[in-house]
Amino acid sequence: MKIASLTVFCVCFSFFCYSQESNSSVLKVNLSALTLGAYSLQYEKALGNRISFALGVAYRPVKIVPFAKTVESFVDAADKRIDYISLVNVKKSESTAGNFGLTPELRFYLGKNKSAPIGTYIAVFGRYNSYFGKAPVFVDMLYKETFARIELPVDTQVKTYSGGLMIGKQFRLGNRFTFDWFIIGGHYGRVTVHGESKQNLEGYDEQFIKDLKEKIIDTFKINEQYLSLEVDKQGVRLDNARNLSFFNLRGLGFNIGYRF
Repeated sequence: MKIASLTVFCVCFSFFCYSQESNSSVLKVNLSALTLGAYSLQYEKALGNRISFALGVAYRPVKIVPFAKTVESFVDAADKRIDYISLVNVKKSESTAGNFGLTPELRFYLGKNKSAPIGTYIAVFGRYNSYFGKAPVFVDMLYKETFARIELPVDTQVKTYSGGLMIGKQFRLGNRFTFDWFIIGGHYGRVTVHGESKQNLEGYDEQFIKDLKEKIIDTFKINEQYLSLEVDKQGVRLDNARNLSFFNLRGLGFNIGYRF
């Protein structure tokens, strides 16, 4: 038992010394994320001359969506390509959003005379993201021959699970610092959607509830093959009716790292 314990200690001590001598670990902060009001850190550990493992953690507190006008233009353009819901009647400039994400990845470093974690690499990664916030929406309808605008502040949660590839390059900045450039990549996966607007509709009759549901489906062009909508006297709820897939790009990330 003592010999086994001593052996484990020697192996761990040797590994620790190797880490100290070779600066095989890097702790990085994503500068690009900071411009969006988010905080993103990544820890990378070299597992050999050509391979490393990295784990990224990202967090953005719930607040107004940054660059609202730009985001609104982007969403309006993307709206034409989404075939299961329309976001036209969402007040995008008043919407709030937060995010928590995890990105584990395995990196393969390329080129001659290069060793992890410095050089050009191809990353195989998985990604989990949870987006949460509030989206003010509205529908216009007739109620008892009177025009009414129904405001529905919707608490939203969107979760994505994906995997993909990315190419990047990490530069040495002196003995202790690095600059890691996420050049370009893509990932494909599935998404789950949940939206809920708690409302007290007890004062309205069943016909109004039915008309409101039909109006929401018509206004937001909800495809009920993909999304399930429920409207009752407690409010409105929207969930997946089936798995939804998505593709997204990953890149243009600029990270400053400290080697140790």
